[in-house]
Amino acid sequence: MVKKILLVLITILIVASLVGCGPAKPAEKQTVKIGFIGPLSGGNAAVGIGAKNSFQLKVDEVLAAGDYPYNIEVVYEDDASDPATGVAAATKIASDPDIVAAATHWNSPVGLATVDIFHKYGMAQIFWGTIHRDIIYGNDYKEPVRVIPTSEQSMELAAEYAKKFGIMDWVIVNDTTDYGTKIRDEFTAAIEKRGGKILEAIGVTVGQQDFAAVLSRVGELDPQGIFYAGVTTEAAGVRIQSMKAGLTDVMFMGPPGIQSDTFGEIVLGDAEGTFCSGTFDVNSTPEGIAFVEAYNAKYTDPFEQNGPYAYDSAAIILDALKAVGPDKAKIVDYILGNTFKGVIGDIQWDEYGQNGVGGLTMYVNQDQKWVKYEDSEYASGVRTFPWDK
Repeated sequence: MVKKILLVLITILIVASLVGCGPAKPAEKQTVKIGFIGPLSGGNAAVGIGAKNSFQLKVDEVLAAGDYPYNIEVVYEDDASDPATGVAAATKIASDPDIVAAATHWNSPVGLATVDIFHKYGMAQIFWGTIHRDIIYGNDYKEPVRVIPTSEQSMELAAEYAKKFGIMDWVIVNDTTDYGTKIRDEFTAAIEKRGGKILEAIGVTVGQQDFAAVLSRVGELDPQGIFYAGVTTEAAGVRIQSMKAGLTDVMFMGPPGIQSDTFGEIVLGDAEGTFCSGTFDVNSTPEGIAFVEAYNAKYTDPFEQNGPYAYDSAAIILDALKAVGPDKAKIVDYILGNTFKGVIGDIQWDEYGQNGVGGLTMYVNQDQKWVKYEDSEYASGVRTFPWDK
């Protein structure tokens, strides 16, 4: 009898304890931090904000699926397109023990200034916007990889289109940064390889607003084309003032650095017919089209030319983190040792960490927007260039 009473009491206690505890709570996911650096203020802020939004879009999509093993917090830092500011931002990100990897920079001078910092701290650095060749090929580091094509590849495309149109005598106006001078040298090599000629290269400074003396000299040289080696703000100023100076019947072209919607917003009607040897045509693949739709459903700021590269950079970091966990060294090795599928295609690194896909596209400015040349009214003959009249 006593045994029966004890068994009843034990059963009651067990049931009571189970009722009191209720269902077990799922374990909370670990929060892991990743970084993003870009020009979020200043003259190139539109590009930086578009890339930032694109990066966050991918993070949000991955987390929304509900099966990712970590909570993700993104630490955003502004490099203001300035190497010194970029170094401070890079040091803050790379030295933070809670941040495991980062996507960085639009401006090549900033990337050149920070690549040593990420190497020092052993943190994966994915470049979503810089195109200076030496950022990847100028060292033997394994931390940096780059999803965007190089400036050298871009300048080959530029020179090929110059030859296509028979525009072979050029003046280069370049900013005096590492980016501008590298573009100058690479366009020179590419055009000379095709039988063209650089009549003169004229340097200008970032922030310069008066180009009257420069354009007076350009007029004396009487080129068939003006190539601006730099980025949007100064390129816009040169284009506006060149038109006012009467240089209206020459081809005007620039590198991916001018491929911002801001160019048309500044230059307005004088942007018409400007060429840009630019980046991936996001509307050329189903994945790219899906990215555009998802981005536009969430943001009003344009994603600009580097949005797809920033989006894919986030995907690469998250894939690596999921595979090896929040270990900086393992993430570096995983990224460099694997291929990734992105909106720009199947991302494959060469032995230095340079992506070999992602496309280059020649754009022409039509109605103040960059339009793929093959899809433009210039290509179809509806509109004509001034040198064809």
